[in-house]
Amino acid sequence: MKKSIAIFFIIVAGLLIAGSKSFSQTIDESVKTSKDGFYPVPVLFYLPNTGYAFGAAFLYYNNPNPDNPERFPDIVGGYGTYSTKNQIQASIRVNRFFGDNDYRFDLEVSYYYSPDEFWGIGPDPDTKIKEDVIYNQYRIKIDFLFSKIKNIYIGPYFWFEKFGLADYDPNGVIVKGDLLGSLGVTTSSLGLEVIYDLRDSLFFPTEGIFADIKGLYFNKLVGSDVNFFRFDLDVRYYIGITKGQVLALNTLFNSTAGDVPIQMLPKLGNHQMMRGYPMGKYLDKNLWAVQAEYRRPLFWRIGASAFVGVGQVFPMISEFSLNDLKIAGGIGLRYLLDREQHLNVRLDVAQSREGTYVYFTIQEAF
Repeated sequence: MKKSIAIFFIIVAGLLIAGSKSFSQTIDESVKTSKDGFYPVPVLFYLPNTGYAFGAAFLYYNNPNPDNPERFPDIVGGYGTYSTKNQIQASIRVNRFFGDNDYRFDLEVSYYYSPDEFWGIGPDPDTKIKEDVIYNQYRIKIDFLFSKIKNIYIGPYFWFEKFGLADYDPNGVIVKGDLLGSLGVTTSSLGLEVIYDLRDSLFFPTEGIFADIKGLYFNKLVGSDVNFFRFDLDVRYYIGITKGQVLALNTLFNSTAGDVPIQMLPKLGNHQMMRGYPMGKYLDKNLWAVQAEYRRPLFWRIGASAFVGVGQVFPMISEFSLNDLKIAGGIGLRYLLDREQHLNVRLDVAQSREGTYVYFTIQEAF
């Protein structure tokens, strides 16, 4: 495994450094002219806590006005996976635009049966605490946003999560119930979301900025077992370097206050941010992370990327420290599924002090 990953790193690094011709159709030429497309793809990834996972994903897009280059396509996507450690994941997501991008509707419905490891709370978890735990998790996210000023959306956001304890260590800290939510919890919130979107593409932005701000209040009045507040900030910036080459930058900040159950604490690491870290090992009331990714075409439909991320979790904003920042990086290959929309399948291999992680899925990380 380590030898094959090392070879993969050497090959991709060589391709990134070497000069290459651009795609026969460059990114700049990938205007929104196609009406629709449907792409089923296999999914494969490896995480130490879940083992090898395999399954399938699909993405369907439809542009009711393909002659308007500023009209974003409507998207329906989903995936289902099963791992060698019996992890089950299933999710459906919908992104729908109305008019000339005047309104947008987003929906996510997901289910997870996830063998996980609990290491405690904080930036430096106690390895002695490590214990196995499994939750049945149900998720619904809905927003409906409107735009009165071009490229700015605002509207209500609903977030529901239900966690049921499925399996645990009988001698561990989870079953004792001292940690809020450890035996299972339902959280439900209503809040406000604001999006500023100047990207030139949903699937593969080459220039522009995207900012997503959410303020959410989880309250018993809307079905939550506990009351707490959560603030999320996600900012992305895309720079076109030369023909077909892009530098993508991203920063993420999550902050919570109140009676926050352990399942809803911000978590460091997933297939989008801080690739190379297991999601859930590092969690606390606050999270900050930043990442950069260089993307370029190589030949035919093949592209490559190199990325690095830095982040940390911390209990209070006043206690944030640059000491012992978590660092991860890696490289990847891309296969261009759709030239007009520039929709990629990506294979990323990430490395951190936690080990090597492999991700194979559809669309860019951010």
